[in-house]
Amino acid sequence: MNNLDNLSIIHQLDPQKVAESLMAFPEQLLSGWQTAKIIKLPQTYQDFSEIISCGMGGSNLATELLRDIYQKEITRPLILIRNYSLPKFVSKKSLIIINSYSGNTEETLACFQQALKISTKIIVITSGGKLLKLAYNYNVPTIKLETKFNPSQQPRYGIGLQLGVLLRLLKQLNQIKITEQEILIAKQKIQLLNKQLSPINKTRDNLSKQIAKKLLEKIIFLIAGEHLKSNAHILANQINESAKQVAIPIYLPELNHHLLEAFSYPKSAIKNYLLLFFTSRLYGSKIKKRLLITNKIFKHLSIETLFLNSLADNYLTSALEILIYSNWISFYLAIINNKNPADIPLVNLFKKELKK
Repeated sequence: MNNLDNLSIIHQLDPQKVAESLMAFPEQLLSGWQTAKIIKLPQTYQDFSEIISCGMGGSNLATELLRDIYQKEITRPLILIRNYSLPKFVSKKSLIIINSYSGNTEETLACFQQALKISTKIIVITSGGKLLKLAYNYNVPTIKLETKFNPSQQPRYGIGLQLGVLLRLLKQLNQIKITEQEILIAKQKIQLLNKQLSPINKTRDNLSKQIAKKLLEKIIFLIAGEHLKSNAHILANQINESAKQVAIPIYLPELNHHLLEAFSYPKSAIKNYLLLFFTSRLYGSKIKKRLLITNKIFKHLSIETLFLNSLADNYLTSALEILIYSNWISFYLAIINNKNPADIPLVNLFKKELKK
């Protein structure tokens, strides 16, 4: 439990430098933005019916995050594909983003091969691998991620790179309005928060360390609404992979229509539940009211609840703020659990078996 303030133990458990990747998140964001500025899309790419984003695990988290942040601004459907195949409705009018951090994800490679046969509007985002070679061979507009800002090489901790790229792409596709000055302001704000949450700051002054300690040995439910929904999914992904602990994202208002009733049984498990609410001053009044009532009901059921609150005054900074907290929460929970946050032995075992 005291490992969180022992820098020597943290370094021992983090040989792949996840902490360095987390500290570099602000630089990742700006690097992705500047890298994407180089690409010049053909004029035909402006005429599309929907955006299809293909990616697995950490490689599609940034797209999901931006879809929630800009849900009131994006004018075309933004559809996420986490599978081997494209939907039947995909056509020549579809703009298809193929996103694989490693460039070797078999589901995403399969979607790319299908996309080549269907659409003339394809964009590839990757750091290398088979996908990069194929994209160059077929002359597909390609954005190569600058991985020096993610020494861990874990996609879930390189999300800032993809966020920066996608922010620029969505701007170029006239789906969102954002300036480089806004990116720089956001970078500055999250840089300050990052320093507050870094390992050198002791638990008494570090909210991410405090929350991680409370999550120990718990079955974690992450509850969010509106622009923070995907933040719950991202933290669940990170806790599952990095801390090797169960975390489940749940969304308001859907939760209130059925899931409330499920927390009565099994009685033996209730003592192990913990609900972490993501809150924001930007939530609409209905979601704010639902959140308070939901918390009241869980308190009545004697289920422990925590709040992680964003004070930011715009949707992008709010989601980035929660993302920074989440990055460090998952990292510190891995340290408490005495786990290497970059190591994924069971996922690697599964991939090995799949190749047989």
